[in-house]
Amino acid sequence: MNVKTRTTAQGTEYWDAKEKRIRFVPAGQDPDFEVTENPKSMVMGVDQAKGKDHTVITMTVDDKEIAKVVKDLENDLDNMDAEQLLAYAKEKDIDVPGNMKKADTIRDHIKEELAATEE
Repeated sequence: MNVKTRTTAQGTEYWDAKEKRIRFVPAGQDPDFEVTENPKSMVMGVDQAKGKDHTVITMTVDDKEIAKVVKDLENDLDNMDAEQLLAYAKEKDIDVPGNMKKADTIRDHIKEELAATEE
């Protein structure tokens, strides 16, 4: 039984219940297998598991991804005003001296503190 699970701009994904795998069909192409519409054996939207979900997801992150996240964070900091920067610093447990009032000064201080904790 092959059931449509997701459609994206790149194509459509189908769950193959017999082979226990996802089958991908690129956009604009028809599947070369039979598709089951509205299967009675699959209940949508109901979690039939007993107890808590103990799914474990393991992710690996390379240096390029870390650099992108850091750059995105810096861009976010560049768009914050002084009040937002102080709130961010408090959230990250970064002490900002009381004499720092300008957004640029606070931003530079936060970036220095973040860089120091990465080392």
